[in-house]
Amino acid sequence: MRSPVQTYLHDLHARVRRADLLAAHPTPGSRTAAAQSPEGGLAVLYGGRRDHLGIAMTTADGFTYQVGDARQEFSIQSISKVFVYALALMDAGFERVDEKIDVEPSGSAYNDLSSEAGSGRPKNALINIGAIAATSLVRPARGESAFERILSVFSACAGRRLSLDEDVLQTDYDTGAHNRGLAWFLSSWGIIEGDPNPAFDDYTKQCAIAVTAADLAMMAATLANLGTNPLTQERVFPEAVVERVLSVMLTCGMYDDSGDWATTVGLPAKSGVGGGIIAVLPGQLGLATFSPPLDRHGNSAKGIVACEQMSADLGLHIVRAAKPGRSVIRSHTTADRDHSSLRRSPAAEAVLEAHGSRAHVVELVGEVHFSGFEAVSRLVEGLDDPLCLVFDIGRVDGLAPPALRSLARLAASLADDGVAMAAADPDGLLGAHADDLVVEVFTSRHGALVWAEEEVLRHCGADLPALPDPSPEGPVLAGLGPADAAAVRSLLVRETVEAGTVVRRPGDEFDGIRFVRAGEVRSVAPDGELVAVLRAGATFGEYALGAGAGHPFAVLAAKRSEFTLLSAEALARLEEESPRAAAALWRSIANDGYGRLVQAVRGEERAE
Repeated sequence: MRSPVQTYLHDLHARVRRADLLAAHPTPGSRTAAAQSPEGGLAVLYGGRRDHLGIAMTTADGFTYQVGDARQEFSIQSISKVFVYALALMDAGFERVDEKIDVEPSGSAYNDLSSEAGSGRPKNALINIGAIAATSLVRPARGESAFERILSVFSACAGRRLSLDEDVLQTDYDTGAHNRGLAWFLSSWGIIEGDPNPAFDDYTKQCAIAVTAADLAMMAATLANLGTNPLTQERVFPEAVVERVLSVMLTCGMYDDSGDWATTVGLPAKSGVGGGIIAVLPGQLGLATFSPPLDRHGNSAKGIVACEQMSADLGLHIVRAAKPGRSVIRSHTTADRDHSSLRRSPAAEAVLEAHGSRAHVVELVGEVHFSGFEAVSRLVEGLDDPLCLVFDIGRVDGLAPPALRSLARLAASLADDGVAMAAADPDGLLGAHADDLVVEVFTSRHGALVWAEEEVLRHCGADLPALPDPSPEGPVLAGLGPADAAAVRSLLVRETVEAGTVVRRPGDEFDGIRFVRAGEVRSVAPDGELVAVLRAGATFGEYALGAGAGHPFAVLAAKRSEFTLLSAEALARLEEESPRAAAALWRSIANDGYGRLVQAVRGEERAE
């Protein structure tokens, strides 16, 4: 089955790749100008080509979707600032870091001299001058260099050992005069204490670490998961550190384009002149894109478009954030464990017991947004040879438009693979969208379960034996010999009731046994719980045979129904005139009831 998330990312990749975007004209002589020069400096500096485009998404439980050039290595560049800022907060403490670095948006380019008048304190840690200050606050363990500590933490976030790109490092050293000057400026104000060269050196190295978009998505997901790598479960940062870092990312992560980003995309993010962008939806997922051509702000031009599209299409803006996606799946069961209340023949029950595991029922709960449905679609992808699938949305409070679109993609993918899909939708959440889905919609879970069972019987019941007697009265009379059956039939009376008729009420005295010939009736307990659904071939009324017991359940006609009635008076006459036929009838009723009891017990055992 094609994952609806993967299908969406492939479509998005194709759309963004075709987009005719022109990177803004950089200032002559700047680092960005070198990156976009016709001599191919971009590939030399950052490890990418102008036509590279990779997109990756990692969920809160560590699953990564990727498309395009998501495995192409390039240098992390300014995205490193996020993780070094977190490291500085963890090593030096909030108070010490705040003395050295502010948390205000700079409103200017990433390489500007944006510092506080009178103190030299950088505006924030996500512009070059603030990032160099943050690097100077990293405190390695004894025998470990600051860069070794940085590389180790980056690797823990990525879930694999990362490495330094020596070619990029040398180029950055050769073109790093401006950053070296920023380091000396920080030293002159006492922001960096002592020689600033080590901080410049470590900062230059951290920017030259080689990553892929898939690595960055996992690193972003580590922040989304409040500092714990969702795949390795290694705790990298304390939650308080992540909270601070994500706040600064939201207001400062996209340089002087941060305001537009916050309103259109609405995710904490960070870009790098290597062509990468990361974005974080707290509690849910991390995104990353890679596309080298940059806009006038120093951000990846196509990466911006991809992130804007994902935020709009998938409802990821932080103000619409919901609970983590893992919480929307309330239960997952199969038709061999979760029965409808429809009474079936022993042969049909045997088929359902043998093959019902191929009919799946997934119950959802709460508000379902894109990230929640992503977890659902991944569950469906892992199913082994399914015949059909039921989504029970009776406990769902709302289906966001991105979740509905994902549901439509999933239904289409299942249909292409020959897997039928249905929804139990008692509150009509699908509404007008039901016509756009390749989905059977039922107003109750019971109706959807009956549909799923019949799908199993249709596909796997070819060898289902026919009833010994095609009698419309079903297996009770079919179990009698011809003479005994004829004696019973001679006493039957036809009845017809309309839909909605109450045939029996709890406590009513026994008035006979009814054989269902057509239609559908339902047994309902006094508390309103559905006990059984009876169709042609079933019987009811015999439960009231005990002296003074009365009917234990109400019996309602769900459709216009036809019965044949063996009244209490006729039954007494049968016992008097044909005792052998009466005894055979009681045996057949007892056998049928015992068979139903065994089926019910087996169903309960499977459910446990």
